Amino acid sequence: MKGLARGIRDLDRAAFRAIFGLKWPPLTAVLRFFTLVGTAGFIWGSFAAAAFVFTGFRLPNLLIPWAAVAGSWTLAEGAKYFFDRARPFIWDTGIAPLVKTPSSSSFPSGHSATAAAGALTLSVVYPAFAPVLLLAGSLVVFSRVYLGVHFPVDVLAGVAIGVVTAILVLTVAGSLA
Repeated sequence: MKGLARGIRDLDRAAFRAIFGLKWPPLTAVLRFFTLVGTAGFIWGSFAAAAFVFTGFRLPNLLIPWAAVAGSWTLAEGAKYFFDRARPFIWDTGIAPLVKTPSSSSFPSGHSATAAAGALTLSVVYPAFAPVLLLAGSLVVFSRVYLGVHFPVDVLAGVAIGVVTAILVLTVAGSLA
């Protein structure tokens, strides 16, 4: 079991180095933007609020994404205290992140959890926007590794939390409708 864990850790670190090594200034600017608007689910909450106003004030269209984003963020942030994984720039002091460094634990990624929950629930509520929402969510997730503040396993765990939370919220909302 230790060998498997070590192998996953080594693969995770190698994947991090490969992604973090992809530096292209135009992409860096785009990913900094997506990481900024992805903070605490801002992009998803804002989209839900704007769509709520412009599509007839249907309260479930606002509450479903907000509940999924809030739930996924809470789960991810709570899990950080349990796992307490060092961020890449702490593990290797030669890594200089391309954004302000977070002080919380690395695993799981809260940005990725809210991105998955927000993009998924909003795509269900507003299917016409699904391609744009899923692309935006993917950019938030990818930005966390590219900018040097998360390992790939951190963002994958965050996505898993977001997907599960979104499915639960959508299921409960469907049963109440």
